[in-house]
Formats: sequence, structure tokens, C-alpha cells
Amino acid sequence: PARTLQTLSRTQKTLADLRDIIPIYYSTPEMRLDCISDEEKFIIAEKAKNYFTANFECSTIDGVRIKFGDGWGLVRASNTQPVIDCRFEAKTENRMIEIINSVMEKLNSFGTLHLSIGH
Repeated sequence: PARTLQTLSRTQKTLADLRDIIPIYYSTPEMRLDCISDEEKFIIAEKAKNYFTANFECSTIDGVRIKFGDGWGLVRASNTQPVIDCRFEAKTENRMIEIINSVMEKLNSFGTLHLSIGH
């Protein structure tokens, strides 16, 4: 709220005007992929980091964040459970789904993962 007020104080535009120019992004909640073990979790996370950094622009702070021109995907090993955590975002819903499918297909080639329902 404070940032919104600050922005409004620096422009002649109304809140409605600003809302109309703010881009809309589509994003997933955290997706938790169960692994067979902690050992497998770290193997999959390392393979993901190696593959995606070799083939895409990435950031490797706390996992690997794969940068697409119009979205991103994040893959990281959970600190507390045998789980790979993923998040995705894109400019369109269809593109987000394409990114999810691409990343998930590659992750599934690295090991056995099961989407954890209810997280």
C-alpha cells in the first residue's frame, strides 16, 4: 500500500490508469514434487542445475531459476524434506503451461517424481 501511494504521488495518472498499464503475469503456487529419498532429491536438483545452466540463462541462488524471455521456472531442493520445489511464471497462461511442461519433462528424465497434492 505505501509503495502504491508513493507511486500515485509522483504521477498525474489515476490508480485506474496505472492498473491498465501494469502487465499481468500468470504464476503457479509452489509445486512440491516428492522424491524417493533425500539422496535422490539432491541428485535430481544437481542434474537440473547442470542441464538448465548449460542450455538457458539461469540464476543459481537457492536452486536454479531458468529465465525464458517471457517467463521463468524455479527448481530447488527442499531443505527439510525429500522434495523438489518448483514455481513458474509467464506473461500468458498458455506460455506458463509450456514452460511447466518443458521443465517437468526434463525433471522427470532425471528421476522419479510425484506431484504432492495439497501443498
